[in-house]
Formats: sequence, C-alpha cells, structure tokens
Amino acid sequence: MKRSTPLDRNIGRKVRYYRKQLGLTQKELAARLQVNGCDMTETMVGQIEIGYRMVSIFEIDKLTEVLNVDYNALFARD
Repeated sequence: MKRSTPLDRNIGRKVRYYRKQLGLTQKELAARLQVNGCDMTETMVGQIEIGYRMVSIFEIDKLTEVLNVDYNALFARD
C-alpha cells in the first residue's frame, strides 16, 4: 500500500510523537478529537501515524488543537 503523506514530512510520525508526549493512547486521542467535533476513530489515528491515511485540513486543525502544537510542528521537514 502506498503512503499518503510525503516521506520528508512524516506528519504521522509527528502526530505519534506529540500524542506520546501528552501520555495519550491512540484511543484517548481519538476520543479527544471526537469531543472537539472531529469524527476520528482509534483505527484512523493509527493509520495516520503509519502514513496510510491522508489527513484533511479539518483533521489537521483539530489535531493541532488537541495536541496543543502549531501547524509548523506537523509540517516541518525532517
């Protein structure tokens, strides 16, 4: 299966890093996203983290809110 995000951005890896910094499981992150109006499941979070799911602008907006990071933290090149 092809990766949905550019390898040099590693957005999923960054989501995983910031999620773990907050001490959240994928299930807990999904629950927080849902409370904030983003209908994302634990499976979807996992797929984002391994790079097999595209992330919409809306989802990125909600991820930055819940993870308490700015957009640059997710989009910076490695």
